[in-house]
Amino acid sequence: MADNVPITPGSGADISTDDCGASGHVQRMKLAYSADGVATHVPADADGVLVNLGTNNDVAVASIAAGDNNIGNVDIVTLPALVAGTANIGDVDVLTLPALVAGTANIGDVDVLTLPGIAGDVAHDSADSGNPVKIGAKAVAHGANPTAVAADERTNLYANRAGVLFTIGGHPNIVTVRLQFTAAQTNVAIITAGAGTKIVVTGFQVTLDTASTVFPSVLIGFATTTTPTTTGVIGSHGGVPAGGGFGRGDGSGIVGIGADDEDLRITTVGAATGNGIAVVVSYFTIPS
Repeated sequence: MADNVPITPGSGADISTDDCGASGHVQRMKLAYSADGVATHVPADADGVLVNLGTNNDVAVASIAAGDNNIGNVDIVTLPALVAGTANIGDVDVLTLPALVAGTANIGDVDVLTLPGIAGDVAHDSADSGNPVKIGAKAVAHGANPTAVAADERTNLYANRAGVLFTIGGHPNIVTVRLQFTAAQTNVAIITAGAGTKIVVTGFQVTLDTASTVFPSVLIGFATTTTPTTTGVIGSHGGVPAGGGFGRGDGSGIVGIGADDEDLRITTVGAATGNGIAVVVSYFTIPS
């Protein structure tokens, strides 16, 4: 049948309508579009849902799934020029944030896998220049005492007014022990190491009474049972003269370190007379 059918009252073609009861009839209509002057019907699926408005316009109308808020996809081809400054497309203000779980919870998580090497800009043995990072100290006059701080608090490094650092070597818990004897000693422990510790000797001194008529030999070293004669020896004398002695270290450095659980032992040959031999040792211990 041709398009544009004429309707003549009392006769002619039937018109498709829907019966609306008491409201009468409503006429059925078809949608059409035209890109070239020729009308083309808009297709629909079996449920009457429009499925396409033509390939020339690249616009599609499809069923909308539950929860969707748009019809099809919209491509933005161009945008208006933005005003210079802080103008943006969209603006999100965070009004409130949910409570964070106690601990390490955070918003976002950035893991630093590697860091670039950090180095100064002047090599060793080169002319000093630029602004290198340096360690500073607080000046204190000779004869003055720095202000003491409590344990576990941060403290300054101190230097004199010429910038020369005040330093004291050693250990914050140096222990000193003294033994005195007239009889000969064989593998006697001067210091006994506790389980799981090492003995670190920072100094020792051996002296013989001026009244002694016997000049004992002395051997001192680290061992669990027998005083060593080679490795582990820290002091040795073939015959200490009356009124004389020998020693090593001043307490500010390390004279020797024993192995795990090794004692510091002494062996002498010859029984000293008078007040005998005196042995003084300074040391500290460290975990194995």
